Amino acid sequence: MNFHAFIEWLKYTWRAKDLHGVHSPFAYDFNEKVLRNHAKTAKVPATESINWLEPKYNKLLNDIFIHYGYTTVHYVQQDDESEPAAFDMLVMKNDVPGHWVRLFNKYAPTLKSNCAIVIDGIHRTKRHTAKWERLHKHPKVMLSIDLFGVGLLFFRPEFKEKQHFVLKY
Repeated sequence: MNFHAFIEWLKYTWRAKDLHGVHSPFAYDFNEKVLRNHAKTAKVPATESINWLEPKYNKLLNDIFIHYGYTTVHYVQQDDESEPAAFDMLVMKNDVPGHWVRLFNKYAPTLKSNCAIVIDGIHRTKRHTAKWERLHKHPKVMLSIDLFGVGLLFFRPEFKEKQHFVLKY
C-alpha cells in the first residue's frame, strides 16, 4: 500500500458508515442484504472468480448478481475492443484510470436503467481517486458506493436525488 492509498484508507475508516448510519432505503437494503450477507450463496457462472479481484470482492459481485436478479455481466480489462452491448453489470479493471472515463462513455449509451458498474482499485493512486470522484459525480450516476477496494455506480430511475455513500465492508 502506497502513501496515498494509506491516507485514503484512513479517510475511508473515518467516514465509512455501518448498517445504522445509512438513511437511504436502497443503500440500507444493499448494506443489510448484500454487504452483510455472510451466508454461503451458490456460485453464478457469470461471476466466477477472476484473478484480479480479492476473494471478498468476487463474493460481493456474486451477491450483487443474485440479489438484483441480474442475468448478464461484462468484464473489461485494459483496452476493451468489444462492441457495447446491453448488460446488467459491468466490472472494470484498468490500471490506467483515465481509461475508466473512456470506457464509461463508451458503455453509457447501452446502460440498462437498473444496471451497476463495479470499478476496481478506486483509491490505488491519486489519479485513481480523482477519476473515481469524476465518475461518481457524473450526471447519469444516481447512486454511488465507495467500499475502498471497489466503487459501485447505480443508475436506477427511481432515485430522485444523486446520492453517494461510503460503507464499511
